[in-house]
Amino acid sequence: MRPPSSQPLSSRRRGLVLAATGAAITGMSPWTASAQSAYPDKPVRIVVPFGAGGSDTLARALGEKLSAQLKQPVLVENKPGAAALIGSEYVASQPADGHTILFLGGGSLTPVLIKDLKFNLLKSMRPVVCVARGGMTLMVPGTLPVNNFREFVEYAKKNPGKVNFSYTAGSILLAAEMLKSRAGFDAVAIPYKGSTQVATALVAGEIQMGIDVPLFYVGMIKEGRIKALAHGAAERSPSLPDVPTLAEVGVPDLAFAFSFGFWAPAGTPDPIVNRLNVAFNEVLKEPDIRARLVQAGVVPVGGAPEVHSRQVSAEQQMWAQAASKIGYKPE
Repeated sequence: MRPPSSQPLSSRRRGLVLAATGAAITGMSPWTASAQSAYPDKPVRIVVPFGAGGSDTLARALGEKLSAQLKQPVLVENKPGAAALIGSEYVASQPADGHTILFLGGGSLTPVLIKDLKFNLLKSMRPVVCVARGGMTLMVPGTLPVNNFREFVEYAKKNPGKVNFSYTAGSILLAAEMLKSRAGFDAVAIPYKGSTQVATALVAGEIQMGIDVPLFYVGMIKEGRIKALAHGAAERSPSLPDVPTLAEVGVPDLAFAFSFGFWAPAGTPDPIVNRLNVAFNEVLKEPDIRARLVQAGVVPVGGAPEVHSRQVSAEQQMWAQAASKIGYKPE
């Protein structure tokens, strides 16, 4: 009878040994490797750190397509507050297993935009994919007696203390401050939770200026309830081709550029991030999704996760330089 140490391994035991050996090479336990290979094994949550009715409409469209790719339900949850900080910190604190991800505009959590910001997006989160890039649009109520950028500036100068503007994120606040500084008028900042509230305030005339991503407002602009006066990207918005760029209205060195995409908690393993990235890139090939992005006035991007982190780094540098030029300090 052979000693126990020399007995041949059963098939099951041999499989466990091989799994453990392979996992050791890659730095994972066999159980971790198994969990990653089974991803996703439950519904995936997309957290939008703004109020309902804005960017979450696009997140829901993307989530529906992502569900078909991952063969799991994809749920969208709004967690607004603190200029996107509450929802972003929430996702960063979740298990790094790819089942809770963040949908966010890249410039939202730039350090120069939020006083004493402890949250570092590029360190606390991992980029998954850049969905699109574009620019924010300057808008006014349809009832405001102006029809172009020059007339609006004249109106603001003639009505000191009577022009209010909205913001839902630090990037929007800085964009407005930059515009005020360059054009030489004054306006009072009013915080809002999301695009739905901003649109209501614009239509009602509660605010006289709004700067925001145009996707939620296109219908109201085409109906005349809101007027779009200038677009902040380098080229005109594909959904608002009649709206001139800031350069075209006489402000050539000012931009309200942005990108938005998906993020996962920093510790999320490469295989899971790559699985999500591949799935989102397939979603971005869908003709109806591409048409929806163009309709929203943005350019589809996609590509590797690093594309998004590079884009966001460039945006943060842009905002930092802009803040330095006008001496902007977040309150």
